[in-house]
Formats: sequence, structure tokens, C-alpha cells
Amino acid sequence: MELLARTAAGGNGAQNALQKLIVRGQAAVALLTPARSRAKQRPDPVIHRIDTRPLDFGADEIVAVGKLRNEMLRLPEFLRHHRRLGVGRFLAIDDRSDDGTRAFLLDQPDVHVFEIREPFAESSGGARWTSAVLDQFAPGRWALTLDADELFVYPGCENFDLRWLCRYLESTGADCMTAEMVDMYPRWLGGPERYQAGESLVAFCPYFDSDTYVKRRRRGFPTNYLVGGARARLFYDEPMPPKIALYDALVQLLEPYGLARLLPAVNITRWQPPLLTKVPLARWLPSRRYIAAGHLMAPPGKLGDVTGALLHFKFLHDFTDKVAIAVREGNYYLGSVEYQRYAERLDQNRSFELIYPKSLIYQSSDDLVRCGLMRLSPAYQAATR
Repeated sequence: MELLARTAAGGNGAQNALQKLIVRGQAAVALLTPARSRAKQRPDPVIHRIDTRPLDFGADEIVAVGKLRNEMLRLPEFLRHHRRLGVGRFLAIDDRSDDGTRAFLLDQPDVHVFEIREPFAESSGGARWTSAVLDQFAPGRWALTLDADELFVYPGCENFDLRWLCRYLESTGADCMTAEMVDMYPRWLGGPERYQAGESLVAFCPYFDSDTYVKRRRRGFPTNYLVGGARARLFYDEPMPPKIALYDALVQLLEPYGLARLLPAVNITRWQPPLLTKVPLARWLPSRRYIAAGHLMAPPGKLGDVTGALLHFKFLHDFTDKVAIAVREGNYYLGSVEYQRYAERLDQNRSFELIYPKSLIYQSSDDLVRCGLMRLSPAYQAATR
């Protein structure tokens, strides 16, 4: 099934005006970029290690790193899934958990626990923290960077582990791999069913959207990315005002050229659906950095001929409480503007149906390949045979 693609287009007059703006703007961009590149970089955050286990990684051991807070509900299944894929060691950055998360992690033989005493609001969605931990503890290694509500999958993951995948990527000259966040959900939000820690997350939240995605382009890496999905369908269904829609179309036209900065500053985040593309799997190289909660990576990496997905389990029974905390603390992007959007919808009704006519039930990685949410080349397909 084809993914929906929306592009803004205009007449010849608009195209000519755009070309003139691009030509005139390139000089301004050239002047602006060196100044920004010379800006003093913030020092890396100080990492405090909590556990005392030896950090004796195997030569080709895959590590997973991520920040988390109060995720006891999801952690058992998160660890089980990624252990099965072949993760040998977990580097967990605990952000002030008080629900037993830290004690649980310290009791796991393959988990190392860290804390970083920096406000989360200053961490670029945790990207500064994960980059710093990877720099110190996993340089040169293939590493997964994940949130505790994400399960990484890729074509054929039921039969081929991460070491096989990384060897394949290396054989193609790749050093990283993109993945789309795929929101997974039960039939109802706020229903009587309660997920129990350790149960299958996919069995409890089996549904995903098959066609509510929008392709876009930008200057950063990765250049091509998706927005949309179930969160956009459920919480961003308010139509854009005409002026905002025009402004958004201009941003989309100019962003690939780096010229969106020339537009007047207008806050349109209220109408912008969630960004879905991440770079969760990468060989961690010197100077590599995650940006914007892992949705961007710099400098640009070398992508292979296969993409993955992050099954995203936000819609458990703790969703309302997590939204309330995010809004109250304002620690996420632009004062938790995305969570404010969720809160407005929940204020209207805390229990509502999540499925729609094109919801599909996830059974294997093949389902995401058929929908176009994961892509693979004939060479990859042949290798899996």
C-alpha cells in the first residue's frame, strides 16, 4: 500500500519567484553558516555511573543506549525483545525515576546504569546524554539508541539477529540505518483493560496505521523523513488556518535549500504532526552526534539499502498521567507543546476508540514492508534467503 505523499506546488509565477529567492538567499546562507559553525559548543554533560559491573564488551557485542524515566511498565518487555535480537549490553540513563525503575535495572546482569545531573529540558530530548554515553563507552561500536517505549524491528528480524544485520550493512559500506516510529495502539484508549509489565506489548497494542503518513524533505540528515501516523490522526485533526497552511507550504519548499530561515518567525508547531524518522542504529564514530531526540544525526552518515521501524507504545493506561507530567514540567520541545495537544484532546474525553478503517494488526516485519513503512533492496532480500 502506498504511503500518502503531499507536496506544495504553485504556478510558473510562484516557481520563478521561488528560484529568485533561492538565488538571493544562498549568499545570506553562506554568510550565516560560518558564524554558526564557529559558535562555542556546550561541554558534554557529566556522566555518573551507578552500577559497579565490569564494562568488558565483546569484540562485536551490540549495545543499546537510551534515556528513561519511570518505565517499569515497559522495561521487562523492552529488555526481552532486544535481548532476543542480540543486544549484549544495555546502557541506561535514568532520569530521576521513582517507580522502582532504577532498582530493577541495577538487578539486571547485562544493564549498566547512569545518571546525568542536567535538566532534561537542556538535553535536546536526551540526545546530548545518549551521544555523551556512546562517546565514552561505545566508540567504534554498532549501537542502538532507543527510548523505553520503542521496540526496534527490521525486515526479517524474526530470523536474523542484529549482528547479521550489522555485518550486512558493513558489506554495503553503510554505517547507520534509519527507522520510522510506528505508533502501536489497542482498540480503545482509557478502556478497562490494563497492560501488565512483562506481557507482550504487541499483543496488547496490535494495531497500527497503514496510510496516514506524509513524506517530506529537509537539509539535515536524514534528508527524507516522515510525519504523521496515529498520533497525527488522533490529536492533530484540527485543520490549519489558511495563512498557516500557506506558511507551512513555503517552509516545506524552502527547507531543502536551507532557506526556511529567511522567512519571518511564525510558531506553527501547534499544527505540525509528530516527526517519525530516527537514526536508531549506527556505528558510533568520532564527532558523531544525535540531535533533536535522535531524529537528526550529524555529521551525515552512510545509509544502506534497508530501513527499520520503531514500534512505539505510547498508548498504555499510563498515557494520561505521562501527558499531565510532561505538560506540568514543560521539559519537552517548546515547553511540551506536543503534550499540550494531547492534553487538550484528553480534556474532552479520556476514553475513545483509536482504530480507523485502515488500521492493520501487526503480525511480523513483513506487514511494515508491505505498507512501505520499511524498505529493502533486492540484494537484502537475496541475502536473507
